[in-house]
Amino acid sequence: MQLTFIQLHQPNSLIFGMFRLKINRVFSKREIMHFADAHTQISSFFNLIFVENNQQKYTVKMPIKWWEAIFGLFRLSRRALRLDKCNVLPTPENNLIIVRQGQVYFYDSQTQTLSQTLTLRQCRNVLHQSIGFSENGHVFFGEYGHNAAREAVPVYRSSDGGRSWICVYEFKPQEIKHVHGCYWDPYEQKIWTLTGDFANENWVVVADEDFKNVEKIGTGQQQFRACNLFFEADKVHWIMDSQLENSYHIVLDRKTRQIEQKMLFQGPVWYIKRLQDGYYLAATTQEIGAGVLDKKAHLMLSRDLENWQTLAQFEHDGLPMRYFKFGVIGFSDGPQSSNQFFMFLESLRGYDGKVLECSIEK
Repeated sequence: MQLTFIQLHQPNSLIFGMFRLKINRVFSKREIMHFADAHTQISSFFNLIFVENNQQKYTVKMPIKWWEAIFGLFRLSRRALRLDKCNVLPTPENNLIIVRQGQVYFYDSQTQTLSQTLTLRQCRNVLHQSIGFSENGHVFFGEYGHNAAREAVPVYRSSDGGRSWICVYEFKPQEIKHVHGCYWDPYEQKIWTLTGDFANENWVVVADEDFKNVEKIGTGQQQFRACNLFFEADKVHWIMDSQLENSYHIVLDRKTRQIEQKMLFQGPVWYIKRLQDGYYLAATTQEIGAGVLDKKAHLMLSRDLENWQTLAQFEHDGLPMRYFKFGVIGFSDGPQSSNQFFMFLESLRGYDGKVLECSIEK
């Protein structure tokens, strides 16, 4: 399988400050790049998942209902009905864990068989980059749904590479709205789970792999509302995901568990990415609320987790956000560098439903 790309109809570099974002390719017929490293690329378009690595190239066709086959023909209807959305993550054995339309699947790359392994209670899929692998090979994720009734929210664990799942922990009814992600901390050797969204629902939960010893950090307020983390030896960093209040870079001291408020961002941050050669990326989302300070989705860059600069910015394409999505910049899982990393964009002018292969240049 050869990934195709289209020629840019906009400038192929965006310059802000001393660094510039270079857009090297814009892929056609790819809406999300789920994972990429030096050997493997996993992307998707509607219900098709494309895998290309050194050993094999194949396409997984996910099951769909009859009406999905019709509305899936068009980008706008895929966007409105969220038919483009899914999560795909490779396992160490090069199999796939897939979350789509409320179902979790295991794809065996050797036998080329797809098995349904779990039915979710209250969500279609989870946030990108939010499924965590521990060093012991356990896989964790929590449900990310609308949950208007504030029912109990499960966190799942697989100990066999995604072939089966158990509910390893459950947030009580009325405790949270949903889980933003589960992340392995290599320093404390624990899983950090982030929750949201409103008053008394925002927590940083630190637990062992059995969730027998659970530490709940925070006040439940917006400063503790985040979607992902940067782990350092003495500190843990996150950037607030709040459309209700201004979003800041927050730094947690590991020893004291106290937080410090750093730089203000122009909007809520859903996705972040640490590159292997010392760059850090964060993307603000263009949505609705007092915490959205302008009409751009910003791609932000840092070299020291202290100072951030705008690397690029994109406008929302103007379609009603309630139906056709917020303006989002997402990153793929997998080790990447400033010489080659991947983004996928939603509802942003000129790039909606596109995957970009990028690099950073001085």
